[in-house]
Amino acid sequence: MDSKATQPGLRKPPALVFPLPPGLKRLQLRGTVTIAGKASAFNKTWTVRDMASVSAPLYDQDQPWIERIRGLAKRLEEGSITVESAKPKPGKKPAAAALQDLEKRLGAPLPTMVKLLADWDIQLGDSSFVHPSSMSTVTDMLLGEWDYTRNGENGLDKLLSPAVRARYNRSLAVFVEVGDGLGAMAWDPAGVTLGEPPNTWGDKGNPGARPGSTNQGVWYWLHQETLNEPTLLLDDDYRPKTAEAAFTHVFQRFALTDVDSPASENELVVDTANPRPNLLQLHFDEPRKPKLWMRNYDHFYSMY
Repeated sequence: MDSKATQPGLRKPPALVFPLPPGLKRLQLRGTVTIAGKASAFNKTWTVRDMASVSAPLYDQDQPWIERIRGLAKRLEEGSITVESAKPKPGKKPAAAALQDLEKRLGAPLPTMVKLLADWDIQLGDSSFVHPSSMSTVTDMLLGEWDYTRNGENGLDKLLSPAVRARYNRSLAVFVEVGDGLGAMAWDPAGVTLGEPPNTWGDKGNPGARPGSTNQGVWYWLHQETLNEPTLLLDDDYRPKTAEAAFTHVFQRFALTDVDSPASENELVVDTANPRPNLLQLHFDEPRKPKLWMRNYDHFYSMY
């Protein structure tokens, strides 16, 4: 690898692609790094731990999606994920009628994955997928559940650009994150505009979003801290990810973040079950001390 970091952060296109041999136990990296005009040699070896024994059910294409989630839940700490058959919601419309109303309101057919939620209540800690009988637009969620107002000092008209306000008005909130503030994953049936910024952390100089197929829309994350900058979920070609990929991403981001933590600076965690290549970041705290770690499942770079 002969690469030069031109800005902070991690770009989506990798500087180097290399295979992970099955059963890999150690990885050695040696070379020269130039920092502040001074070249220094380094030589570092990591012990490799493969987390596929935990994550594999999530990627088992021979199983229905809900069974993949059940399988993952069995391999995580008890209570990390709960999957239960959905029960009628008091005072709410039946799921079938609610789904029809949502399609009429949005003026678009709902993704099959959204309709799947009619049968299940799925929780990840304090966060959860929204049952169709309780689903609303992002704007309605912000006003009715997150205590924002339309106008005034902290009104959405001041906090959001016209384009983001329009997106939230027509988007469906499908998953709600309760943690360090409130966040949500939502679906915009209108999709993306060509060149629209993805707002992914650190991915500078990207070409912008590219439209997907008809009626695909686009999935994105929003959070209170960056309410005016929703982060689009795009594939490696910067086109909208599929609904199944977006739903799977929820578990990558919230269920696997503890599993992928290395036990020490001498351990490299990889995941050979993940069909997507492992995103590894190389960083130097000191010239002779390289740090290499996987970023597929962390808060920011899981968006890539």
